[in-house]
Amino acid sequence: MSNHKKTYWAFQITGWTLYCLIYVFFYLSIRVEPQPYFFEQLLTHVFIGFWLTHLMRWVIQQTKILQLNFKKQLVALTILSLFFSFLIGLCIVTTEMLLRIQSVNLSSFSFFNIAIRFAFSYFHFVLIWNLLYFTYHYVQKTRQQNVEQAKLENLLKELEITTIKSHINPQFLFNGLNSIRSLVTDNPSRARTAITMLSNILRSSIQVDKAEKTLFEKELSIIKDYLSLEQIRFSDQMQINYSIDEDTLDQPVPAMVIQNLIENAIKYGIHHNPEYRFLELYSDYKDDLHCFGVISQGSLSSYLENESNALDEIRKRLFLLYGKAANLKVIEDNQSHIVASVCLPL
Repeated sequence: MSNHKKTYWAFQITGWTLYCLIYVFFYLSIRVEPQPYFFEQLLTHVFIGFWLTHLMRWVIQQTKILQLNFKKQLVALTILSLFFSFLIGLCIVTTEMLLRIQSVNLSSFSFFNIAIRFAFSYFHFVLIWNLLYFTYHYVQKTRQQNVEQAKLENLLKELEITTIKSHINPQFLFNGLNSIRSLVTDNPSRARTAITMLSNILRSSIQVDKAEKTLFEKELSIIKDYLSLEQIRFSDQMQINYSIDEDTLDQPVPAMVIQNLIENAIKYGIHHNPEYRFLELYSDYKDDLHCFGVISQGSLSSYLENESNALDEIRKRLFLLYGKAANLKVIEDNQSHIVASVCLPL
């Protein structure tokens, strides 16, 4: 039996036992005259109340009332309290008549009149029962949400650390500096431009951990600097195409995600195919999504095998930021190109 069920049964048994003891106490301490069948009636009421409130709990669970918004929950629980109060009244009257333990002073009233009197009397108890049940689950739900939030925050911190570590690939930095060094003598002007681009990339990597998202336009600017440095390394033999819908430039995107996809494209496409170095960066709208990504040549199986952990980290980050509305896919198109795409909700 789960802890929640144990807690429920403990409260249910304790609550109705206290109800019974309180009535016995007042009956023995302040009664004016003996009441026939008092204990028989009390046990009958407690037995019926115990099992019908348990049935009410089952109805609450089956109808998923506690998943409604706050106002609808209160309305539904109030209506349910009225219904079960009347049901308790009907059961009590029927049982007392069958057992012949009905109070003499009620014999002059009709069946439904007595049932309504009992229903009115028990409505307050049933409503309090429901409110306590609602409060318990509300507290438990809030506590669970806090626990899950703490887990998500810890996961986010882990992802942030992983992301920050991968912001600047040491190999890229080494290659970039070597490329700049080769230009210093042959093309000083381009070397100065390359130093500025590398500076922009380093500045961006330092600032990126301060914000979870950035404008796509800003991200694209850094990507262009990054690819310009890579073109220097490949002696301008890398073909780069940009298919960018200008309307997407002001869309917020997770920082560094597109750069990670480009690094993978270069690692598994450009490096392994020196005769055909092709890379395309695209961004457009698809239905209610902003989709962007990288198209390159290369081996999809090698890409997925070696970058599965990195792709999973990106997916976790997207889930934390957007939930299930965002997705990352890496597929092969009809021309045997690797297509790594990210789609975000608008």
